[in-house]
Parts: sequence; structure tokens; C-alpha cells
Amino acid sequence: MSVNQLKRILLPIVCIVSFFFHFSCIEENDFNYDKLAGSNWDPDLALPLIQTSINIQDISGLVDSANYSTDSNHLLKLIYTGNIYSIGSNHFLPVLNQSDDAVFSLNASDSTLLYQSGTITKTISHFAPFIFQNGTCDSMLVESGQLDISLVSDIPHSGILNITIPDAIKNGQSLSCQLPFTWSGSATTVGKSIDLSGYFINLSGSGIPGVLTINYSITYNNSTSLSAVTGHQSAVHLDFNAIHFKSIYGNFGQQAITLFEDSALITLFSNFQNGTLYFDDPSLTFTLKNSFGMPIDAHVTSLAAISRQGQSFPITGSIPDPLPIGFPTMAGQSAFSTFSLDKNNSNVRSIISLCPKYITYSLNATSNAPNPSYNFLLDTSEFRADIKIELPMRGYASGFTIQDTVDFRLDKINDLKNAIFRINIDNGFPANAYTQIYFTDAGFNILDSMILDPSHTLIESAQVNSAGKVIASTHKMLDEPFPSARLDHLYQTKKMLIRSLINTADFQTGRIIEIYDDYKIDVKVGVRADFNIH
Repeated sequence: MSVNQLKRILLPIVCIVSFFFHFSCIEENDFNYDKLAGSNWDPDLALPLIQTSINIQDISGLVDSANYSTDSNHLLKLIYTGNIYSIGSNHFLPVLNQSDDAVFSLNASDSTLLYQSGTITKTISHFAPFIFQNGTCDSMLVESGQLDISLVSDIPHSGILNITIPDAIKNGQSLSCQLPFTWSGSATTVGKSIDLSGYFINLSGSGIPGVLTINYSITYNNSTSLSAVTGHQSAVHLDFNAIHFKSIYGNFGQQAITLFEDSALITLFSNFQNGTLYFDDPSLTFTLKNSFGMPIDAHVTSLAAISRQGQSFPITGSIPDPLPIGFPTMAGQSAFSTFSLDKNNSNVRSIISLCPKYITYSLNATSNAPNPSYNFLLDTSEFRADIKIELPMRGYASGFTIQDTVDFRLDKINDLKNAIFRINIDNGFPANAYTQIYFTDAGFNILDSMILDPSHTLIESAQVNSAGKVIASTHKMLDEPFPSARLDHLYQTKKMLIRSLINTADFQTGRIIEIYDDYKIDVKVGVRADFNIH
């Protein structure tokens, strides 16, 4: 029999409930197998397998310090967080693709002048509207984007197109480009793209907010003798594509911010079956962050707890309406506000006692309500609402039943006649646990159970004082025999159903107990095995 095979028999036994607020099946890697005693393999073998301590950090779901905290007295608090909603600035105010057109033509007089002088220049200035879905923009610094220019000309002369945008400036220089074209006997098509990254675009330089001045100039060079040009033209088309701003200023108007319903999973109750788990002082805290340079009017439209069966229970209480959302007065700043629901201003305590699986929530919001104002956004600006569920580990459990399922496999050991496991537990947590492990086949048909007497408590509560704090741990020893017939059941097992019923000390009286970060369980496990050696 190998050490790994012994571990496979052992591990289900030490899948224990470490305290009344959480359940975890201990993983194989949680144990230090360097502590295995050295021994020769004799027909009658007694072997110490495990000697370890399990504290709060060893319990699944609490390893990450973001999931729990302690106060100055080391009282533990479970923490679950979720993002109700968040929206970034470029998503809130997308810059639409913009376009502009200019058309040049030559009349008979232009053609004569071109023939006589050899060159002629025509100019057009446009006030091109820069359109947004809502409101207007005064200026923006471009993070990325491009200007695509195309020219199609069937005027029978070569030349050069010049485009300047005086209010698009980078490194102190206005945007300017030249696009030469050559007549070769048929219509000419040329194009060019300009990277707009880093350009500051002033959309109110003309005195009209949301308008960009574009100057076109085209110079024709005579490339033929006097030719008829009536009915011919040079068409210029501009596209401002895929623009994302680094910063933007203007009046962005009122627009609805769609906040879809979301939820926070409370993993503590994921395996809950039935019973009572009472937290004395749970709370929900909402944090609202706004780095949009604009007021936002927001309201909670739904807040509820969802049970494992899908039932919804409304959470009621002192929910501000509208929500207290501030806004920064300078770019780069953020405004924060919070509000909390607890046992004094809401029904949160009774809701949490239902052991819900989720907390669901949704909001609606409107920008610049009730009155539009001057706004700004950075590419890093966002509006977000977060929820934090805090469960100080102060309360009681009565018949709190949880169940989990894990895969299991044990290779057959032909020479093993029987095994007896001795479990010694010193429990420093103020809770009892009746734990049973059922061995099943792949169809979940029960083949055997780990503990023969289901009334045995694998964990007996530590002693507590009048304040509900542990003053002494409690020792429990349990022997579980596995004769040959029971070992055969293990060889056939494909799944294990682990079911625990948890009661805290003096739960019948509703006594409040507390869980501190220095509580632990000491576990010692040994095995005695008989073999047939051939």
C-alpha cells in the first residue's frame, strides 16, 4: 500500500467544518506530508499520517485577504464585493465618424486664364459641423484616430490639393497636408491618411460651438492646350474615423445611462441546504465614484436577495433617492459618496438570515440632470457604483446544513485486509459539526458511509465565556474501522457526498458567539492496517 493510496482513504475523513460560518473540503496540498513517520512495511502497521493545524486562512474563500478583514479585537468579518455598474467616458460619449466634402470646377474663363498663365488656384472654406449624439463639444485632445482624404478629378489638368485645418494643432502647428495629382488622359483618383493622435482640436474657433473650420485650396497646372472643362470637376472627400479622445470639453446634454441588472454571489451560502444562520450585524455599503465632469441623477430601481430556489426578497430601508452622487470640478479628480444599509436602517439582518445566494441590484441614471452644464471628460473618466456586503462573524447557527460533492477514486489494494483510522481533533472554534461522508457510484447510489454512527460529532464545540468568546478548546477522538468489505466499497466509489449539520454553542438559546482570527483546529490522524503478505 503506497503513501498516496493511504492519503486517498484519509482525505475524506478530514473534510471538516472548521467553524459555523464556512465549510471547506481540505485539499491534499494543505497537508505537509514530510511529517509522515518512517517505517518498514510490516504485516501489522501503525502509521501516523497527519499532524496539522487549520486556521482561518486555510479555509477556502478566505485565503484572499480581500475576502475578509479583522477589527482591532481580531473579530473576523466576511466581505463580498461586486460592481453594480461602470461606464467609461469614450463609451458614454463616443465620437461619431465625421465627413466633409468640397467640389471644385472650372468655367470657360478659368480655362482661358489657365491656358494663358499656366496656372490657376481655387479656394473653398467650410464650417464643418462636428456632430455628437448628445450636446456639443467645444474642444478635444485626440488620443487616436485618423483623417482619410480622397480626391477624384476628371478636369484635364494636373495640380495639387492643399488642406489646412487651422484649429487642429499639434506641436504648435496647424494640420496641413498636400495631395498632388496628375492628369493622364482619364479621371484621376488619389488619397492620403493622416494620424490625428496628439492633435488638439478647437471646435469653437469660428465662434460657433461644435464647428470645425476646413480650408481647401487646389492649384491646377496647364497640361494640355485649351480644353473644354465645362461639366468636369474635382471632388474632395474627408473622413474623420475612429476618433478616441484623451480629453474633451463642452456641453454634453442630458442622456439616459442604461444600468443593467447585475448581482453579487455570496459564496458562503453556495452549498447551503437548510437551517438557520444568523448574523447579528450585517451591512451593505454602496460606493459611488464619478470622475465625469458633470452632475448625474441616479436612482436605485431594484435591490433584492435571491434564494437558492430563485425566490426574490426585496431589500428595503433608508435608500437615498436620488443617490448622493457628486462630480469633480477639475479634470483628473473624482467625487466619491457612500451610503450603507444595516440592522438599524433596513431589513438587511432578516434578509441575510435567509441565506441568499445572490444580492441583485439595478440603477437608472441621467447625465446633466436637472439642468445641463459645462462638462469635461478624460479618457480615464468613469462613473461606477460598487456594492460591499460585510458579515461580521458574530451570531449563531442552528441546524445549518450544507452539502458538497467531490470526485473520488481509490485503486484496489489486494493485500490490504482492513484499516482503522484514529482521528484526534482539538477544536478551538465555538461550533459542533455532525459530518457524514457518503461514498457513491457514478449514478450517486450510496455504497457506504464514512462514519458508522451518524450521531457522532466529528467536531465538538470549544468552551466559550459569557461574551461568546472561546476560553478553551475541546478534544475529540474517533476510531473508524474499514474492514475488507468496506474497503471494497471504496474501490467502487466514484463520488463522495459530504454533508454537515452545524450548531454553535448554546444555539438553543440564540446565544451570540464570535469568531476571531486566532481560532484554529489541531488535527492528528493515524492509521493501523493489516495485510496478507505473500
